[in-house]
Amino acid sequence: MRSSHSALQPDLFDLDTKATLEASQWIFGVTTGKDVYELRLNLATPAVVTAEKATAPVIGLPTLDGFLSYVAFRAALGTAFKTNPEVASQLMWQWNLALRHADMWIDFQLPLRAIPLTGEKPLFDCSVGLPVNRESDVLIPYGSGLFTNGRDLTSYPEVVDTIPLRKRMNDPLTHPTVRLKGKLDRGSGATKALDNLISFPLTRTYAFFFRGDKAGVERLLQFAIDERIGLGKKTTLGYGQIADFTVTSRTDVTATWAKPLAGPVFGTERFALTKNLPYARMFARRKMADVRNQEQNQELFGCGEFRFVAINESFGAYRPPYWLREQRTQIVRYGSIIIQAQ
Repeated sequence: MRSSHSALQPDLFDLDTKATLEASQWIFGVTTGKDVYELRLNLATPAVVTAEKATAPVIGLPTLDGFLSYVAFRAALGTAFKTNPEVASQLMWQWNLALRHADMWIDFQLPLRAIPLTGEKPLFDCSVGLPVNRESDVLIPYGSGLFTNGRDLTSYPEVVDTIPLRKRMNDPLTHPTVRLKGKLDRGSGATKALDNLISFPLTRTYAFFFRGDKAGVERLLQFAIDERIGLGKKTTLGYGQIADFTVTSRTDVTATWAKPLAGPVFGTERFALTKNLPYARMFARRKMADVRNQEQNQELFGCGEFRFVAINESFGAYRPPYWLREQRTQIVRYGSIIIQAQ
């Protein structure tokens, strides 16, 4: 753990404060249902998003489970403040530390269907945020582009405006009159070294597909609006503020982790992944002899058995909290293409 020079900071491992937060978490309804819902999230202000330092098919698509995990933590924190005002300072420190240290983060319950993984934390049954264009068409990630309805192969580079941000902080070794008492901290603060791509999505609407507790998702999103919790980064500056949202039942949608790409250009039906997934588990799920597993593949990917056509492979996270380095592993990114096995 990083040490602190603040005499006001409580113990990093304050189990009582953590227990207070866990007791304050929001409880949701049944999340095991198979019905698919579509969330349309409308932004009042442009979002600012970044991706990991890796090759990504379409930089800047938000994650529903990641955003809701952040909101769920804030919701528990708000409840704890009201019921335990005497430990407000400890609760705030717990929140600040949770955003920086892996073992301080708390995985609160989410109103999303969980897909268990043997020996690992579960995946959530939801897609990434798919941009919606001016004609209300949901754009699907395909390789390095975004396409309409899987049929129109016109890419939409204007949906995301990616701006490179470079900042290097070096020790002034070449300046003989400057003497430092200590080394610059390039990991945080004003002297943090940056080498990121900052993306400003030009769309103001995202569509998410998910299974779980519809009322619970709506409750968390309303809390986010009430508390001015924005989507993406730099939200304290006013970016990514939510205007409103709608959640509707989609009986015509049969899968949440992949969307079909059909039409004369493709010939045989193909599917574009709409979620980051663990590399090893994806390959293990290609051929599933068990009928029960084939049914789950059908629910998630739209086909019981499949093979890969194009893979966007990288090193990153496939479940929240996405920003923690400890969560990163080998993944298959959204935008990868699979085809139903013959």
